[in-house]
Amino acid sequence: MGIQRVGHVVLKMRDLEKAKAFYQGVLGMKIGAESERGIFFRFGDYHHDIAVFKTGDDADLPKANQVGLVHVALVTDGVQTVKAMYERCKEMGVEIVGSNDHAITKSLYIKDPEGNTIEIYAEVPEYNWREEGMGFISRPFDIEQIPAPATA
Repeated sequence: MGIQRVGHVVLKMRDLEKAKAFYQGVLGMKIGAESERGIFFRFGDYHHDIAVFKTGDDADLPKANQVGLVHVALVTDGVQTVKAMYERCKEMGVEIVGSNDHAITKSLYIKDPEGNTIEIYAEVPEYNWREEGMGFISRPFDIEQIPAPATA
């Protein structure tokens, strides 16, 4: 098989301005392209990592017990960034769902303005998932106990 990785995720949202405020304003993504139909967001130089397409104003919001997407997971450069995103989300009034230690990752879960769950996580390099396995490990992660990053 020549498939290499997931290229991007496309979400449906009712309000593109709220999408822009969240994905650009909270998560810090750049806009690659934008029209009345949708917005293409990116973190780096790739054409897009997440796209948001406009749906009807009366469309149902995501529900817990429905078929579909559980969450979109975003990898950070470390647990300090997860902590910084946690603090940023608190300051900006973003809904924080929780935080978990999955052994392989330390994760923060938040909601975008229309209820899509976003996981922001740091990999735990000292956990050898090839030997230890991945499983469905989910234990408490007290994100408040992560020290603030050192300032120069």
